[in-house]
Amino acid sequence: MLQLLLRTFLVERRPRDVPEPPAYRQALAALPLRLLQQAGADAPLLELLPHLQRALQAAAVQLSMPQLGAPGWRHLGTAEDWVAGDCPAHCIEPPLPGRVRLCPGCLAQGRYRALAGLYQEDRQGALLRVDFPQRPQLWQRELLREMSRPLGEALQAFAEERRLRRRELSAERGVLARELHDSVAQQLSYLQIRASRLQTVLDERQHDAAQAMLDDLRDGLRVMHRQVRELISSARLTMDGRSLRQALESSVEEFSRSSGCVFSLDNRLPDHALPSEAQLQVLQIVREALANVVRHSHARQVWIRLRPQGSGAVVEVHDDGVGLPVQPPEGGHFGVTIMRERAAAIGAQLSIESAPGCGTCVRLHWGRT
Repeated sequence: MLQLLLRTFLVERRPRDVPEPPAYRQALAALPLRLLQQAGADAPLLELLPHLQRALQAAAVQLSMPQLGAPGWRHLGTAEDWVAGDCPAHCIEPPLPGRVRLCPGCLAQGRYRALAGLYQEDRQGALLRVDFPQRPQLWQRELLREMSRPLGEALQAFAEERRLRRRELSAERGVLARELHDSVAQQLSYLQIRASRLQTVLDERQHDAAQAMLDDLRDGLRVMHRQVRELISSARLTMDGRSLRQALESSVEEFSRSSGCVFSLDNRLPDHALPSEAQLQVLQIVREALANVVRHSHARQVWIRLRPQGSGAVVEVHDDGVGLPVQPPEGGHFGVTIMRERAAAIGAQLSIESAPGCGTCVRLHWGRT
């Protein structure tokens, strides 16, 4: 993606003495930036197609891309004779990316339609379909092949970005659902049981016992309110254009304001030591570990350390608190399952070292493969 955007910048910074490139080349070079600026919109592609059509001296140009999560194609471009079930459906072997061929089904019907392979997604090929008034000449086929390369690269990059976002969204939904089950749902079940018991105590006019149970219900509601707020905050958390260093510093400041712990952040990782898809998960794991410290550890000092190790990185959150109990209370998972799932999502290993009275160390090791 970065290489495509850099290519756009270089084209825009063309020296004055260099002839201006053809309009279709300018449009192709600007496409990655336009797609990034108008994420999810078809307008940049629809504006590109007329430039390609004029340069190719074609009758019509249409872009066919695989449907997201569904069979079939999504078509962009205007052509009255292109209907559902038409080419590429009757093309037995669509061209591979970077290849150009005439559609044999269309040729048998007396039409000269060239298909240029762009990229593969979900086992379906994206195609640029071009109708010519007569059999295309060699220069037209060569020009179509030249056009298909940068167009395919841009579409492939954004297709991979979409797949990554879908995987991240699916993983986040799974984590959120399990966290809701492990915390809020269990707390609601407990409160429901206590409320039923309270009704029995009130019927028996046991006022002292009723007051104690009412206090317990209030405490349970406060805990559940805090858990729901934390889940909402976690679901909304993004890097928001920040580096991992900036996001960690902001998180440490946030926890410092809301607790009596003294936090020490020692980040020796270069800014780009972790890939972008791993940075948000690392941030989430660190925040979950800090939340556990504030809620359970009774710690005075907390150390957050990030450092390179070999071709990877190590992240540690260490406190001087009471440590984890040998037998955790029922329903008390301390977010360990969620942290392990986040680590597994980026191919990292999570370990926890703790002993009663000796504090806890959460260690995340991420290594390049």
